[in-house]
Amino acid sequence: SVMAGFFDEKDASIHQSGCGECKGDSLNLNPDLKDKVSAIEKKISSNLNKNTSGKEITLFIDLSDSSFDQAVNSLVKFKKDNSSWSIKGVITGSSNNLKKKLLTKQKFFGTGIEFSIDLSGSLAREFNILKTPVYLIAHNGSQQKITGQSEFNDFVSRLDK
Repeated sequence: SVMAGFFDEKDASIHQSGCGECKGDSLNLNPDLKDKVSAIEKKISSNLNKNTSGKEITLFIDLSDSSFDQAVNSLVKFKKDNSSWSIKGVITGSSNNLKKKLLTKQKFFGTGIEFSIDLSGSLAREFNILKTPVYLIAHNGSQQKITGQSEFNDFVSRLDK
């Protein structure tokens, strides 16, 4: 075999494929990475489902939502005023330009809110979340979904009474 730099030519073959490969799977990951993503999603899912006795808010939000800043800021304020609550964020949406999008929002990741990323959309599907932002609230043994900022503000004002 011919030597091509450090590699044998047979090892350096370039996989030729059309674009059909990416269209079929929203996340075209290698099998090992796919397993890891799946394991992380299962862990997040079980964490979201097991907390019914406590008080928890999980915000599902897309980085490209125009209301991202406002939604996260209101959650940060809520966390400051209600320290006994567990507050989490789940980032949904496309993986296109993910690094760039995350970098533009990096100031929000130092707020004390733990963010997870749901690139495959399986967590959003599990909780039947079709549009973001959605606040998933576990409180007094029940779970409710709140969509939008004004509904969340109403929830917070009812809590204070």
